[in-house]
Amino acid sequence: MTAVKPVLDSLSVSEGWSRIEREAGEGISLNAVRSVSGEIRLEAILECCLRVFLTTRTDTLCADIEGALLHIARYLKARSALVFVAEDGHLISELLVSIGAKLPEELPHIVNEYWRKNLNTERHYELGGSKVLRRAAAIPADLELLNALDSDNAILLPVSSQDGAVGCLLIGFEQSQPPLSNRRQALLATFAQLCFFLQDRLTMMSQIEDREQLLRQTERLANIGSWQDDVINDVIKITPQTAVIFEQEESLTTVSLSRFFEYVHPDDSERVAKTLTESMQQRKPSDMIYRIVTDSGAVKVVHGRADVILDLDGQLIGRVGSVQDITEQQAKEHRLRQAMTVFESTMEGVVITDSQNRVEAINPAFTSITGFEEADVLGQSISLLNSGRHSKTFYEGIARSVQERGYWRGEIWNRRKNGQIYPQWLTITEVKDAQNRVTNYVGVFSDMSRIKESEEQLEHLSNYDSLTNLPNRALLLSRLEGAVNVATQKGRKVGVIAIDLDHFKHINDSLGHPAGDRLLQEFAQRMRQRLRDSDTVARQGGDDFVVVLENVISHEQVSNVADIILNLLRTPFDVGVGQELYIGASLGITLFPDHGSDVTQLLSNADVAMYQAKQHGRNHYQFYSNDMTQAVSDRLELGNQLRVALQHDNELQLYYQPQVCLIDGHIVGVEALMRWHHPQEGIIAPGRFLPVAEDNGLMPELDGWALRVACHQIAVWQNEGFEPMIVAVNISQPTFVAGGLVERLRRLLDETQIDPSWLELEITEGALLEPSTQVLDTLNGLKELGVMLAVDDFGTGYSSLAYLHRYRVDKLKIDRSFVQQSVEDQEEGRVITTTIINMAKGLGLQVLAEGVETEAQLNFLRDNGCESYQGFYFSKPVPVAELTLEKLKAIE
Repeated sequence: MTAVKPVLDSLSVSEGWSRIEREAGEGISLNAVRSVSGEIRLEAILECCLRVFLTTRTDTLCADIEGALLHIARYLKARSALVFVAEDGHLISELLVSIGAKLPEELPHIVNEYWRKNLNTERHYELGGSKVLRRAAAIPADLELLNALDSDNAILLPVSSQDGAVGCLLIGFEQSQPPLSNRRQALLATFAQLCFFLQDRLTMMSQIEDREQLLRQTERLANIGSWQDDVINDVIKITPQTAVIFEQEESLTTVSLSRFFEYVHPDDSERVAKTLTESMQQRKPSDMIYRIVTDSGAVKVVHGRADVILDLDGQLIGRVGSVQDITEQQAKEHRLRQAMTVFESTMEGVVITDSQNRVEAINPAFTSITGFEEADVLGQSISLLNSGRHSKTFYEGIARSVQERGYWRGEIWNRRKNGQIYPQWLTITEVKDAQNRVTNYVGVFSDMSRIKESEEQLEHLSNYDSLTNLPNRALLLSRLEGAVNVATQKGRKVGVIAIDLDHFKHINDSLGHPAGDRLLQEFAQRMRQRLRDSDTVARQGGDDFVVVLENVISHEQVSNVADIILNLLRTPFDVGVGQELYIGASLGITLFPDHGSDVTQLLSNADVAMYQAKQHGRNHYQFYSNDMTQAVSDRLELGNQLRVALQHDNELQLYYQPQVCLIDGHIVGVEALMRWHHPQEGIIAPGRFLPVAEDNGLMPELDGWALRVACHQIAVWQNEGFEPMIVAVNISQPTFVAGGLVERLRRLLDETQIDPSWLELEITEGALLEPSTQVLDTLNGLKELGVMLAVDDFGTGYSSLAYLHRYRVDKLKIDRSFVQQSVEDQEEGRVITTTIINMAKGLGLQVLAEGVETEAQLNFLRDNGCESYQGFYFSKPVPVAELTLEKLKAIE
């Protein structure tokens, strides 16, 4: 401590001595103990010193001792006084307090040297005794000390401990001052000892305070509070940090056990109480983690530890322990467990390396993906996974990205343990410590093998037809565009052939889509096997195919390919229905640059040419010409006009062609045939507008119109008393397979109230070929209505005795082509015609020949037993107004 040097007559201003002075002024304290003469006794001064020392603090120690020395010096009429403390015996010495008028600055040094050289070595005075210094008999060391004290005589009263002298009280006097009595020396020695004890106590208290402060800081940093439980008095003493954990003021020092339990989470209260009870009953420590709920509603997780305190008789008197807020730690551990769970269970491989890329840890997915076990890779360089497919520059780029951005993400090929090379989607992230130094790298990867396979499959699906595995329209456009570009650069031609299978819809409608699909697959396979690898064979959808021919030299080259395609169709198809099928195709051809300068124009014009091929009899090909575009436009316009015509009763009409008995020449019926009276073009033949109606899906409407008009006409003839006859109405395949025909006809019969036996429905073979539930239900329903059923154009399609036997057909109609061939020295036509007639008779069916135009044809049919006919030989189809009564009454 810094020595203070007030003048001898100055008054201490310490708080303790100020209080004593006030009491003295009030007649208390110093006046309490006086001698007989009335003077204040030394004992009274020392008593006041003791009272001051009882409240002394570290920061008032020097001032309080200084005040005591002032009072003692006054009482003894001394010139100076000082208190000296030697710590650790002699190693560190300190002049605690000194007073006097002329004390030099070097006094602390002089006293310290005197102590070190004399008092610490000389033992001529006894512990607890005193040493008197006299100028008259002073040795040099004593003389130096007296001079420093500005005194002639001095008394040194040592302060002793078990280890020897530890300090002293030194008082200087003038020459005339009488020596102190033994009693006063003893009292002063006690005072000196008290000063030492006081300084020692305050030092210890200061150390304790420092330690308590350190403890509080440590508790605050560790978020740990401590407490002591007096179980007898139900008082828990707590430290400030304990109060902080429970969100109370730091000044709170005690709580009761019941108050403590108010903080415990309700779900944990029973467990905590049980643990505390067991701890006290069994005299054992407790250790538990539980939750508390603070006054603010916050939930915290705390870790409580405690031990019991026993008295000498082994009785429990208290507990002491600690409480730590581990809420954040628990949250971190929870997140760590979650991360570990993810690490262990994720389907993505994870590998952790050190800063030198040596493997430190892997997860199970790493092993399942790569095949490498933990023992195979720990401590090894991660480069053991390298596939060899990437260059050194590639890996340098990865390292540069990680260094600059802290991560790299991308596709990479690596090697499995079995040597297989496979693609990965890899993310590499660097990990840094607090000093921003890279400590680890974390790699997270997924096996992209299946993704690659899926991408290839998706790529294939997006470019290839799923049914035939031929290029689809998207790939067709791409390849055709590439072929056009090459042809433009090299001055060559490109051929485009559009293919549409004739009447393919009938196959789907009658035999079902599986049969149609098999036919498409077989046709695609035939073309792919027959044409060149450089030729593109594509399916646009349905039964539409396109062939692209590169390096075309001439029209003849493309014509040859078209002939090859048509020849492929001359071989029958086996589609799994128990019989072979034949089908034709219509082909349209364009050439680049002759018929178009771009892909869209080439394909569009090829479609136009293909439709023209259909118009001209099907099953052949047509090259595109500019006139065709106008024809297609006209066809489109005709379809729109036909829709309008269906909304008017004056444009569409039914013409009737008589059906005549070959035996007696009487008319036995008529066939209703549709004609279109166009407002501008006049009469349009069915051969022109019916294909348009079929392409536009209008056949069910046309058939419905024809049935309604025919039934109403039957009603007229029946009301006029005509003899019974047959009125035949054609029902197209789309109408028959669409459903609803029976119900529609039932309503029409109810409406017209005609005899249904007059009505005959002519159905094509294609509609009857597949005995589906719908076909059977329709036929049964029609027969229940009482109408007649005839098979139209028999022999041109899928002729089969099976359906004739299965269905209740009434009549077969021989196609005009066989009738015409029968008298033109074509053996095939005669054989087919006679076979049909004989088969019909064998099955009990009526038979009628169509298209009879000559007497020779008529005679051939009569000679071979045909029952009836129709054709231009007797009458062409005529409007109902021209169907004379004489003709209808010819049966008379």
